[in-house]
Amino acid sequence: MSHVRSIERLLRDTMGLDAQTLGANAISRAVHARLAALSPDLHDLHDASSYSQYWQRLQQSPQELQALIEAVVVPETWFFRHRDAFTALAQMARDERNARSGTMREAQALRLLSLPCATGEEPYSIAMTMLDVGFAANEFTVDALDISERALAVAREGLYGRNSFRGPPASMQFRERYFTKEDDNFRVVDALRTQVRWHSGNLFDASLVDRLGTFDFVFFRNVLIYFDREGQCRAIAALLRLMRLGATLFAGPAEGGTLTSNGMTSTGHAQAFSFRATGPVSDMAPSPAGVFPIAETLDSFNTTLPVSPVDAVAQRRTPAIHVAHAGPARAFVPLPPTPPVTPSVAPRAAASADIREQLEQARVAADAGDFVRAVALCRHVLATDRANAQAEYLLGLVEDARGDAQGALIHYRRALYLDPAHYEALVHCAAQLDARGDTAGAKRLLERAERTQRSAGAAGTAGPSATEPHDHAHRDGTRHR
Repeated sequence: MSHVRSIERLLRDTMGLDAQTLGANAISRAVHARLAALSPDLHDLHDASSYSQYWQRLQQSPQELQALIEAVVVPETWFFRHRDAFTALAQMARDERNARSGTMREAQALRLLSLPCATGEEPYSIAMTMLDVGFAANEFTVDALDISERALAVAREGLYGRNSFRGPPASMQFRERYFTKEDDNFRVVDALRTQVRWHSGNLFDASLVDRLGTFDFVFFRNVLIYFDREGQCRAIAALLRLMRLGATLFAGPAEGGTLTSNGMTSTGHAQAFSFRATGPVSDMAPSPAGVFPIAETLDSFNTTLPVSPVDAVAQRRTPAIHVAHAGPARAFVPLPPTPPVTPSVAPRAAASADIREQLEQARVAADAGDFVRAVALCRHVLATDRANAQAEYLLGLVEDARGDAQGALIHYRRALYLDPAHYEALVHCAAQLDARGDTAGAKRLLERAERTQRSAGAAGTAGPSATEPHDHAHRDGTRHR
C-alpha cells in the first residue's frame, strides 16, 4: 500500500523509526487501529480512500500524528532493567564525585539523563541508585524525556503495577524504601519523585541542548536497534551534543558495536554496556528562563566573519525519536538545507559564503539575546566544518553571557586549539583564567594576544589593519593539521 509506505517515511522523518525493525505490517496495524478509533463504523480497513483521507489528516493534524506515534510506540520497561548498568553507574558516580573533590567543580551536582524514559521506571531507578550510594538530593539531578505524552503522564503519576517490578523477591527491597502500597499498585514516594524532571522533547531538536544543557551520564538503551545505519549515526551525534566532557553513555546489550564503530569506547564495566566518546564534546548548562541581554555586544569584539574552504554536505530533514516537540516559548527557525555538491572551486566558495552568512546570523542573534538561535547556527556551522574556530569562539561568548564560565572556557580553548592566533579567544580565555586565580596562565595568554596583534599589524597590506589585529584568514577555523 503506497500510503502505508508514505506513513512509514513520515514516521522515520518524525521519530527516526525504521519500520522494518518492528516486524512486518506493524505500521499498517497501527494505522488500522487509528482508523478504527476515528471511524468505529468503518468495516473495510484496507480501503484505499480511507488511507488517503487518513494520510491527509496526518499532514494537517499534529494531534493525530502524535496519536499514531502513541499507537506505534509500546514501551517495555521495568525497574532496574539490566541491573548491571545501575551497579556500574553507582561506582562511576562515586568516582566522579571523588575526582571533583577539591576542584572548582566540587559543588556541581551530577546531571543524569534518561532518554527515552517511557513510563518512568528507568529514571526512577537512576534516582534510587544515586540515593542508595549516599548522594544527597542536592548532589544530583535526573532529567527524563520521551515522545509519548501518555507514557509521561504515567511517569508523572508515579503509580505502578506489579509488572514494573520484575526479579526475585530479594531484588525487590527498593520497593519497601521508595514506594507506598495502594491496593494492588505501588506509588513513588515524594522524596524520589522530586528528583526527576520530566520533559517532552526531541532528541534531534537543535535547541534541546540549549534548553537542558549537558549531562554526566546518559541512558539511551535499546533504541539504536530501531534505526537504520544513517539514523544511528545521527542519533549518536545528537547524543554527543548532550554529553559533558568525560560523560558516560549507557546503551542496550545489542548496541555496543554500533557505538564503537561511531567513535566511542567501552568503559570496561562488565555487562554495563557503558561507553565514552573518544573525541571532544561540549559542556554547557541549561538555558535560564527568559532572555538575558549580552553584557557586551559581539560587535565590540571585532568579529569579521570567516571564509572556510570546506565542502558542503547534504543537510536532510532530521528525524526525532521517543520525544515529542515541546513547543518552546521562542519559535525555533529551521536552518536552510545545503544541497550536496562535488568538490570544485565554485561549490567551495558557495560553502564559504554560506558559513559566513550563518555566522553573521549567529552574531546578530546573540547580540539580540536570542541565544538559542545563536547556538543552533554555530552548531550548524560546526556540523559542516568541525574545525571552525570562529563558531567555537561565538559559542564561548554566549556561554559567557549566560554566566556559564566553565562552558565558555571550553569553547574558547577549543577555538584556540583550532586557531592558536585567534586574538579575541586569547583575550577572553585569559579573562576566564584570571577570574579563576590563574594569573600566570592569564598573563601568558595576553602576551600571546599581544604578539598576535603585532604580527597582524606588521603584515601591512598583506594582512588586517592595525585596527583589526586578528588575522581573519585564521579566524575562520582553517584546519590546522
